[in-house]
Amino acid sequence: MSLAAVDAVDADSSASSSSLSLFVHCSRTTSSTSSSKGTPPSIRVQLVDPPTLYEADVVSSHKPRALDCSGTEYVAAVESALMASSFDQPSRFDFRWSKQKRSLTLMERTGFAMKFCAIEFRTSEDVATWRELLHQVATQQRENSKLILETETKVKHCETVLEQKEALLETALTAKQKIEDELFQGFCAVLNTKKDEIRRLQFEMEKVQDMHKYEMKPMKKRKVVAPKGKTKATGAKLKRKMEEEEEDEEMSDGSNEGNTVASEEDEDDNNELKRAKNDAINAYSALPPNLRSSLVQISSAEDVLSRMDDIIKNEEEEDEATQREGNSRSGRSMISERTQPRTRETAALKSKPTLVPQSESEKTLRVVSQVDEAMDPEEEDILDMLS
Repeated sequence: MSLAAVDAVDADSSASSSSLSLFVHCSRTTSSTSSSKGTPPSIRVQLVDPPTLYEADVVSSHKPRALDCSGTEYVAAVESALMASSFDQPSRFDFRWSKQKRSLTLMERTGFAMKFCAIEFRTSEDVATWRELLHQVATQQRENSKLILETETKVKHCETVLEQKEALLETALTAKQKIEDELFQGFCAVLNTKKDEIRRLQFEMEKVQDMHKYEMKPMKKRKVVAPKGKTKATGAKLKRKMEEEEEDEEMSDGSNEGNTVASEEDEDDNNELKRAKNDAINAYSALPPNLRSSLVQISSAEDVLSRMDDIIKNEEEEDEATQREGNSRSGRSMISERTQPRTRETAALKSKPTLVPQSESEKTLRVVSQVDEAMDPEEEDILDMLS
């Protein structure tokens, strides 16, 4: 162990406050009988009071009887008390040194001074002992210096590592912050681009919606029939022409939407009627010449009028059925109600047709005339020529 400094009170001096600085060195000694137990049975204490060196052996047998402890505990307590200063530990003993008696007394620090033990020293004048002690001191100093140097080296190395770690951490944080800034700027750029694209699409969508909203849809024009050459209208043809003119004047007062729908349906009906008429004309043209002259035999003008009345009735019935299909045709239904009394009055003034025996060719022609229900003035002229 190293040399420890001990502050002691000079027992030989009359002044109670006088103190001495003593230097103590403890070394453990073991015997052959006690080494097997594993605990040091005794210690050698060397005390230096310049210029004299004192020595003493502390063994377990020196324990006072008044102490309530074992001999081993006694030796350990004396050693720790003498070397406490070298370990910077507080000691629970006060020391009283008497140079005349060569005695070191250990007093416990309690409420009153209580003697723990007293160690009796002997004077050592051996030069080898002094050298050994000084050699131990020098060795201890060298070891301490070495430990101090190693500690300083470790501290410097730790400081260098810590500085490098801080520099590396600072670099990593800087790089991390830079990458985060770049990512954030890129994200902001992408987000702004998407927002601009969304605004552009919204603007285009609103523009297209406005165009569709204010766009004027073209209205279908009513088909205008070119005026035909004037023909001499007599009898039922004149009445029918007058009624058609009155219907056209009344229908012109209707709504534009109803007229548009009605015109489309009229065009479809006219196309179907024209196809049926063309089929009838083709069937008539396919007949042999010997049958064409005897097909139609009209006895009088009343027969022609009766047939025209039947055609008018069929046309009126078709008009009424067409007018019932939609609410937009309410105007035309009122027109048909007004024209019905006129037709009845006209039919009452006419006389019944004269019955004429009919052959198979006449029956065929009547079937063709029934298919051709609605006839315009051009077909009527054809029938007049045939008759």
